[in-house]
Amino acid sequence: MAGPTLVAAIELVSPGNKDRDDARRAFAVKCASYLQRGIGLIVVDTVTSRHGNLHDELVALLGHGKGLAFPAPVPLYATAYRPAHRDERNEIYLWREPLSVGQPLPTLPLAVRGLGCLPIELETTYEEARQRGRIGEWH
Repeated sequence: MAGPTLVAAIELVSPGNKDRDDARRAFAVKCASYLQRGIGLIVVDTVTSRHGNLHDELVALLGHGKGLAFPAPVPLYATAYRPAHRDERNEIYLWREPLSVGQPLPTLPLAVRGLGCLPIELETTYEEARQRGRIGEWH
């Protein structure tokens, strides 16, 4: 009997993901493995205490740094990735959203293998988690 199957992932960047080169690389490798297995992914980076853009690390690892990286340095962001296999090649559909402290979080599509895309309302989810006392305020 098969166990649970991962069909989508949402990764929230932590300060530890950004503090060293090897930690940034490990995060990018984990995310790349999701995409290579056809798993949709959203990455949300609201870490203001450390610098580095893990999206840019990920797309560089995948060999798409020039075309898919943010055009200018962006310290805070949310990105959604939809992997696809078309015409004998792998593609990634990408949504990039720069974030600003104090501004609402965006709604992004989460590609769920076998189901299409679901809208993930990050601001609503954040507010609900904050009201339940599970996370602190973002500022």
